[in-house]
Amino acid sequence: MTLCTAHIRQANDTEELVFATDSCLTGGEKWKHGIKLFELPRKDCLLCFAGATFRAYPLVLNMVSSIHLDNYLQSPSATLEEVLEFLSEQFTTLVKTITEVDKSRIHQERGSAQFLFGGWDWQQGSNGAFRVWKLYYNQDVEGFVFDELTNDSNQTMFYTFLGNADIDVEKEAKERFKKLLSDEDKFGKKLDMEPLNILRSISLDKAIREVDGSLQIAKVYKSNRTEFFGVYWESSKGIPCFQGREYNEINKPLIRYFNPDTFEIIESDLPEHLQTVDEETYPDDYELVRECYDEDGYLKDTVSEKQKHVLRLVFKDVAYRQFISSQKSEPQI
Repeated sequence: MTLCTAHIRQANDTEELVFATDSCLTGGEKWKHGIKLFELPRKDCLLCFAGATFRAYPLVLNMVSSIHLDNYLQSPSATLEEVLEFLSEQFTTLVKTITEVDKSRIHQERGSAQFLFGGWDWQQGSNGAFRVWKLYYNQDVEGFVFDELTNDSNQTMFYTFLGNADIDVEKEAKERFKKLLSDEDKFGKKLDMEPLNILRSISLDKAIREVDGSLQIAKVYKSNRTEFFGVYWESSKGIPCFQGREYNEINKPLIRYFNPDTFEIIESDLPEHLQTVDEETYPDDYELVRECYDEDGYLKDTVSEKQKHVLRLVFKDVAYRQFISSQKSEPQI
């Protein structure tokens, strides 16, 4: 079970495609730490699912393994539509191997999971375009088919929600979203992170058992790459989470994290000011630290994401060395 969403976000003077989902797995039991948003072996697209986990996971794992073995599908020469057609054909083949199921329920079982697939299609039109499809089982053709959701050239905003029809969570999300657009006078305007606000509110709604756990968030950029994010949960003062799993400040993955209250990036894991920047403290990385911090020890606004990533590693190494040194200096009893 799940609720997932995709939308095109206006980010300053460009756009980006945002995918997000909750982390709850149910089906006789409940887990709040399941992976439900997937990166394919190519870096320009994403996939998430709604429905039965026991049906979705075998399909996704087979798909990932198959694309790993197909050099053409991994390459940017293969269009998103070719990847989508491959998914449709493979999912159809796989669900037709399901046996030991009552014939009256076979179509229900085959179609118990549906998917959102999308990414950046650099070959679409003259300048490229973000494209998103719904991939689902069709009883009439006895196989998986897909509908493009981004095919309206006149729309000023794009968003979609995908959930379980049997519990109306998708309907609930759409109703809440329309109310949000009305309250904030956003109809007909570009979106920021409004769909994630709805996903967050439903995930925190204790009355909706099937949607729960920390959000999983990823973006596709026009540069043909994806980025996965962590989130502090259930608030900015909560626990750092990534792909549904909880971490602490020491062992959390070195990625960017969202504040779920505002959906802005939290940068607090890098100190804004250093008391000293010297070669004794940073013997191997002095030049890097000096490049990133000004003469007064303040973090520069021009520091790149790659530099920030390296700085996090450097500071963790310094903290560890100082800890080891302090333990050695303590008197033996």
